[in-house]
Amino acid sequence: MKNFKLFLLSFLLVAGFMTSCTNDEPVVQEPNTEDSTAITTSLSELSLQFNSQGDVEPTQNPSGNIVFDFCFDFVYPLTLSYNTGTTVTVDSLEELVVILINSNSDLFINGISFPFDVETYDDDSDAIVIVTINNEEEFIDLLEDCDFDIDDECDECYTDEYDPVCVEITDPNGETFLVTYPNECYALCDGFTEEDFSEDCENDYNNTGGNECFTFNFPLTIITDDGETITVNSQSELDTALYNSYYFDFVYPFSVTTDEGDVETVEDELDFIELLEDCYDEYDDDCECTEEFDPVCVELETASGQVEIYTFPNACYAICEGFEEADFIECEDINNPNTCSEDDLFAILTECDWYLVTSLWDNVQAQYAEFYTDGSMEVFSENSNEGIEGEWDLDSTPANDSVFVFFGFNNTNTPLDELSDYDWQVVECTEEFIALAAGNEFIILERDCE
Repeated sequence: MKNFKLFLLSFLLVAGFMTSCTNDEPVVQEPNTEDSTAITTSLSELSLQFNSQGDVEPTQNPSGNIVFDFCFDFVYPLTLSYNTGTTVTVDSLEELVVILINSNSDLFINGISFPFDVETYDDDSDAIVIVTINNEEEFIDLLEDCDFDIDDECDECYTDEYDPVCVEITDPNGETFLVTYPNECYALCDGFTEEDFSEDCENDYNNTGGNECFTFNFPLTIITDDGETITVNSQSELDTALYNSYYFDFVYPFSVTTDEGDVETVEDELDFIELLEDCYDEYDDDCECTEEFDPVCVELETASGQVEIYTFPNACYAICEGFEEADFIECEDINNPNTCSEDDLFAILTECDWYLVTSLWDNVQAQYAEFYTDGSMEVFSENSNEGIEGEWDLDSTPANDSVFVFFGFNNTNTPLDELSDYDWQVVECTEEFIALAAGNEFIILERDCE
């Protein structure tokens, strides 16, 4: 009994000591949150970047970075509140994603504590900058700049070829890093221009959704830019782990499987850079195709579920774009062409817009051509609003019913100038497809009435 009393006395003394210490310390109060329609809207939009498992969707995140694919990144910790009044402190994007995928109509975030910081891209300085959001009005202004309500005009980029381009960006700490897009279309849709493209894409380690030259053999361990070591078990886990990181390091060695099926061990960073250089060389526009006009077609399904047919001047060009002979289908309109008169051709060309490809240029990147009834025309790079003005004209020879097209792009200091040096005879003509030839050179025009 004595021992029990001593124990009880000791417990009371300790409890009293702890109470007195606690009472001497300042009371820490949780930040007050405010109801916010902006936080509800932003989290609703952010949830579209992830699937039900919390992994980033490659089709929605071509750059693989939250600032460019979404619009901004919260600076953590972040204090939020549920519609039930419960307050929660979020310390990372991963924690926020857990909240997102578990939200429903009965339990969701509708409040936030001001002020808070976000990281967003400043196109004037080509840098990621930190912006403080002090109130609901400033938060709404941020979302308006994000243009969430505008339809995504870049959906068709997903069907384009894998031909990566990258841009160099400065992070908030002054360090430079690369953002790589699967093709030029995505980069242009994000507001970049060809002048922004870097020639050092092989120095960017990870492309969202993987690389077409090789696949990583998982598990793989990485060290993020904040020093966190993470082991990932799939490409989707790697994309998600790097979604709000600007750069990272691998833990070497690791292995990859090439597109030929060979397993290669990557011993160090230099070894991996060499692998990437070989990969990018594969996608350089150095295919030595002949000027033979022997069209082949491939059929692709767009992201919206529509089926489109793409035409190439010959099999070589199609193979250089990553297709195989097994992908070729019969070009029905080409194999059964309609004969076009000069009047027919004029009506067809001015009715819709056209994609233009020619053997005169070293690559097969399509241009977008608009023919006007007054004899003028404009040619655009895909997804560009800045056109190059020129002229076009038609003529025919009654003796053999040949129809010719003439272009005028003199002194534009662009590859289009070369089109002016030839008399282009119409060799194939339908409402959907027109082929022009001049000696061994050709121009392919495909109609786009959308």
